[in-house]
Amino acid sequence: MELRQIKYFVKVAEVLNFCEAARQLNISQSTVSQQIQQLENELGASLLTRDSHHVSLTDVGKAFLPQAVRTLKAAASCLDRIRDIQMLDSGELNIGSTYSFLPLLKETVLMFMKQYPGVKINIMCHSMETLLKMLNEERIDVALSYKPNFVQPGIDSHIMFDNKLAIIVSDTHPLARLEKVRLVDIEKFPFAMPAKGLQARNTFDLLTKDKDYRFDIRLEINEVNLLLDLVRSSSQLVSVISQAAVVRTPGIKVLSLDQRGTQMEGSFHTCSNAYMKRATKEFLNMLCENKAYNMSMLEFL
Repeated sequence: MELRQIKYFVKVAEVLNFCEAARQLNISQSTVSQQIQQLENELGASLLTRDSHHVSLTDVGKAFLPQAVRTLKAAASCLDRIRDIQMLDSGELNIGSTYSFLPLLKETVLMFMKQYPGVKINIMCHSMETLLKMLNEERIDVALSYKPNFVQPGIDSHIMFDNKLAIIVSDTHPLARLEKVRLVDIEKFPFAMPAKGLQARNTFDLLTKDKDYRFDIRLEINEVNLLLDLVRSSSQLVSVISQAAVVRTPGIKVLSLDQRGTQMEGSFHTCSNAYMKRATKEFLNMLCENKAYNMSMLEFL
């Protein structure tokens, strides 16, 4: 039994299509079929049923799949540890980030790429809930987001900095002359909001839950840069976002919200009791120690 045979089986089980599995693996379909056939011969049982139109898992295949996935993860972990020993001259770092966290990563990413050119960085952007699920499934090495409002089993959350929810408007907005606003002050303006599930939206919804406010939400979006562009281009739109996500953004006025419960703690999240790659440790050290990063945080503390 060889790792590549297990890898091919897991991929076919994932997509249930030999042609698509071969395409994603960048090999020929005949190679995939031959290797899985050899695996089945060695096991003495069929893992997949095939016909001209469908592929499905047999009962043996369904029982074998979780073990196969664990085997591949264990093999990948061994390779990661060997690469760590080799002084980070190869390997990959898989980072999950919420959209509002992205502006905070630029300096650290550039520094890491310069210091460790052999390590490839993969950055995936999703909502916090999706990132924590990906972390549990070991599809990413670390998740970066604001601290969730609930405890996630199997996940360790580490606070890096304190931040707050902010109200943002364009510098031509009627509220732009103010430094601090109340919820009643923004109630009369149309809103362009972060999509539900994003942490700024979660914080705002929790803040206003069961309160007698009627906000005119005209738009919801999960892309921060477009959200900022829309607010910047309007003299009426109001939005909410973490203060740290709009550091020195031209054309945007950041207003403090005169309300309890606006805290948003910038955090990184890892799997409890799991091996942490050296690349992950180095990246997090840089993220926490980067002087430009820390100074941008101090503007709002």
